[in-house]
Amino acid sequence: MNVTPVIVLAFSLTLGACGGGSESQENSITTAAQEPQTVPIGWSLERKNPTEVGVEAPRVQAVLDHVFTDEAVQAAVLSKRGYVIGERYAEGFDQQSRGTSWSVAKSFYGSLIGIAINEGWLKSTDQKASEIITEWANGDKADITIGDILGMRSGYDPNDQVFFQNDQSAYSIALDLTSEPNEAFAYSNANSQLMEPLLRRATGVSAHEYLTSKILAPLGIENAGLWLDNTGQQPMTYCCIDLVPDDFLRFGILFSRGGEWDGDQLIPREFVEDSLTAHSPYYGYQWWLLNEAFFGTPVTTETFAALGLNGQKIYIWPETDIAMVVLTKYQHYENQGYILDLSGANANFPDTCTARNSCPESRGNPVPTFDERDLVELISAIGD
Repeated sequence: MNVTPVIVLAFSLTLGACGGGSESQENSITTAAQEPQTVPIGWSLERKNPTEVGVEAPRVQAVLDHVFTDEAVQAAVLSKRGYVIGERYAEGFDQQSRGTSWSVAKSFYGSLIGIAINEGWLKSTDQKASEIITEWANGDKADITIGDILGMRSGYDPNDQVFFQNDQSAYSIALDLTSEPNEAFAYSNANSQLMEPLLRRATGVSAHEYLTSKILAPLGIENAGLWLDNTGQQPMTYCCIDLVPDDFLRFGILFSRGGEWDGDQLIPREFVEDSLTAHSPYYGYQWWLLNEAFFGTPVTTETFAALGLNGQKIYIWPETDIAMVVLTKYQHYENQGYILDLSGANANFPDTCTARNSCPESRGNPVPTFDERDLVELISAIGD
């Protein structure tokens, strides 16, 4: 497996040509003979030697080596204090290669609910969603709250088929409940697609417009690929955003720092804290808690994560100001557009299943991913 390692060090830069690094090049690191220096918190994702932020370079190498035991990985980028201290790309990919989010998008759009509450478009997470989604006013969904939706406790079917629908918002609004609201956690894509009508009806603009103006533009993210369902009209708020790795990392750092970005409070701090609080044993508001309940065994440090199909990851450790992005190999040309189409030879969708060997037509076993619990422990060691 050829990969491109990029480890920024104090006096030298070890950088293989894109995808052309040999086995020995991949594992080579120049260790800087200097004491760790204190650096101010950064916001620009400047590349720095790990030792400049108090991290031993071999620990960064160990993290990247572990991630790239997964042969489907496209990119891994690790930051501390807002500086990139390690990154690596698969052959044929680099820092400017876009990846796709799949369900990582849920965390992006979930943050907009907090902003809409702060701006007065919505009342609170305790507000009944039926005040906005008026189709629910007189049925068994009348008492579902916005918090129930954010916490995956609306009573929706975890096996919903929203991805295959033409009008995904209409499908999600009409979907029958399979349990009482707020009775139990059940991960459902249709549940998160409800954020689309909530945001559009409350704010008067589309979820994509709101995301761009409130999050992407303030973070300096341009030319995002924002997917629509097959109607070409409905943003998909449970999925899918195409960005370069650094842009996903910016969002992770934003959440890790309580919704603040370079002096501006983009997301209310209280909402960020609520999002990273367990409303179910290992789920907050559109964020996962990688805790003992998640893994089934004790962990050294609790990690928060936005997780997507086929291995899309944003990990954050707010206490140590560490964030990491991992993306699966992805190929999508901008001229294909961002309207979902699953029909025939012209199908257009976020294709990571080819790299993972998990498409419906794939033969053989899917490409296995790295051990996530081991990764959490390796990164926790960086924050020691």
